[in-house]
Amino acid sequence: MTNASPVLTYCGNVHPAEDLHGWLTVLEGFSAGLWKSRRPRPFPLGVWWNAATVETLVGDAAARARVGEALARHGLTVGTLNVFPFGSFHGERVKEAVYRPDWSREERLHYTRGAAEVAAGLVPGGTVLPISTLPLGHGSGDLRQMARNLVRAASAFRALEERTGVQVLLCLEPEPLCLLETVAGTVAFLEEWVFREGAWATVEEATLRRHLGVCVDLCHLAVVGEDPLEAARRCAGSGVTVGKIQVSACLELRDPAALDRLLAYDEPRYLHQTVAAGGARALDLGEVRARAAEFRGGGTLRTHFHVPIFWDDAGPLGSTRAELERALAGWPRPLPLLEVETYTWGVLQGQGRAEPDLAAGIEAELDFLRQRV
Repeated sequence: MTNASPVLTYCGNVHPAEDLHGWLTVLEGFSAGLWKSRRPRPFPLGVWWNAATVETLVGDAAARARVGEALARHGLTVGTLNVFPFGSFHGERVKEAVYRPDWSREERLHYTRGAAEVAAGLVPGGTVLPISTLPLGHGSGDLRQMARNLVRAASAFRALEERTGVQVLLCLEPEPLCLLETVAGTVAFLEEWVFREGAWATVEEATLRRHLGVCVDLCHLAVVGEDPLEAARRCAGSGVTVGKIQVSACLELRDPAALDRLLAYDEPRYLHQTVAAGGARALDLGEVRARAAEFRGGGTLRTHFHVPIFWDDAGPLGSTRAELERALAGWPRPLPLLEVETYTWGVLQGQGRAEPDLAAGIEAELDFLRQRV
């Protein structure tokens, strides 16, 4: 990777491809077309496989061969994995279910190791493969057990690298109102519970640091008000690797008197955590509606609703595009892998927005990003 040409991709969780057939259909019909006219090759994909797809691939060598053949035929490769959503990500209601199972559960570890094993077989030795995962969980949880499972994952990735030459970097992705909601909190957790925990004496700290890091989602940081450039400095100072940046923007309500315009984005599929400059916090827009008087008096509001990264509006309701641009301009070079993660195109259509079709929208986002890096 050079300063002039960081790896750019988009996250495949935008596609409702929840079995292997569906994923291959997307690859052949959408992803291949999106990258067809671009050079150089191979083009990196931001892959999302849910747990059922991973289980199929782990257990079926012929299925893995079909994936490898399809990638090679279209000049594509695996650039990164998103192993955050475990199950359905495009059902009628996802909400808090996206955090289950959390990192205390064996199923989460099994899924993550399986996805890494499959992906490592699809890329050449010497590849560094960042894979993003949930911020431990949501609500409460056994932090020691979660740390233990992350250590087990790192140990498995060390063995995988010895066997394949592929370095898997598992990146915790902080998110508003979760167990880890800031990069600062994520670094502190890794240092206290993982890197320096005496119980992990059988796994060297160097191994843990090589295979565990952070995914910076710019939308998430904007919602909680964490400066992304300070986050970059914190990671560098602590020796924690940022494996990728998820390039995303959130909704920003600059005039709380126009709260109804923000509430029009309330929809039943995804969580839309909201934080006011004055300190008020809500898990979803329905809660903001119920506490409307409080939020109208709370100053600027930012809501976890991924909007197209090129979009903003000068009026009372816009986006944090300017914050995104500042982060990209000031981030230390070389940049990590950059993954556009606007997974909300389907629900944006329900807000009466005249968005372009999905391919045109993603093309526009990638062009916008390319012009800035």
